[in-house]
Amino acid sequence: MKSAFMLGVGALLVAGQVARPDNPQSLAHIEAAKKLAGDDAWLKAPFNFYCVAGNARGNSTTAPALEPVKLFDNLYAVGNSEATVYAITTSQGIVLIDSGYADRVEAQVVDGLKKLGLDPANVKYILLGHGHGDHFGGSSYFQEHYGTKVGTTAADWDLIYPANPPANAASQAKPKRDLVLTEGEPVKLGDETVTVVAIPGHTPGSLAFIFPVKDGRRSHMAGLFGGTILTVDRITTPGVQQYVQSIAHYLEVAKKMKVDVELQNHAIFDGMPDKLAALKARKPGAPHPFIVDANRYAKFWSIISECMQAEIARR
Repeated sequence: MKSAFMLGVGALLVAGQVARPDNPQSLAHIEAAKKLAGDDAWLKAPFNFYCVAGNARGNSTTAPALEPVKLFDNLYAVGNSEATVYAITTSQGIVLIDSGYADRVEAQVVDGLKKLGLDPANVKYILLGHGHGDHFGGSSYFQEHYGTKVGTTAADWDLIYPANPPANAASQAKPKRDLVLTEGEPVKLGDETVTVVAIPGHTPGSLAFIFPVKDGRRSHMAGLFGGTILTVDRITTPGVQQYVQSIAHYLEVAKKMKVDVELQNHAIFDGMPDKLAALKARKPGAPHPFIVDANRYAKFWSIISECMQAEIARR
């Protein structure tokens, strides 16, 4: 009997569509992903999500709020459990990665920061992983109330403000265009530097962010891939191909910078609940559950790449 970790795609119904049948090329990519995951329970999570038909799904707009939590000495998480906002504290203020939904920004982000002892008025920058409403929705609130500067790529500013906006666009809370983020131009605030990496695919201007985090006397490098494709049914084949190329490019940078902490703004395929539970129960001197080491981190994204290449092969 096949477990959830075993193969078997067939004619399953996926996201309302009949799954494309496998072929030798797609099965080779799935086998490569399976080999990378091995017996590592954490690495099996992205395999099961992306390579096993029927498991991938988009983030739920009705997911519960995330319990505000301190992850590292200079990193906190607030917002929604499936559209998470990260707060990086620096010597001169706070940098937010994303801003959550517009209709929940006060209850989930602002109040979440306050619950953690952080002053939302100290948020100097909001950096957007990509230009979709569950990421930029709360940004205009911070601009209006605290003078926060919001940044994304030129391509995703154009996505937020299209030349021919849909009829309902006028009612959507959108941030003013403050900063244009570009790979090669890191964002600096106080004693913190956030490296920006272009990862087009999910959107034309999706971004990843790499930045140092502190655990006591030790520093580690965190990587947040802000434009993850969760389901491929709405992405064109060129878009998925571009995404695979973006993963490869990102991994080049991540390996050079020795990223060993994995973070997601849509934390639904990386064992986030287990990591949070382990963090809550962590005793002094025990391993930090968000530190996965650089080799496992590279395998994590390589597994996702192989699963995506399997989908391309099916097409």
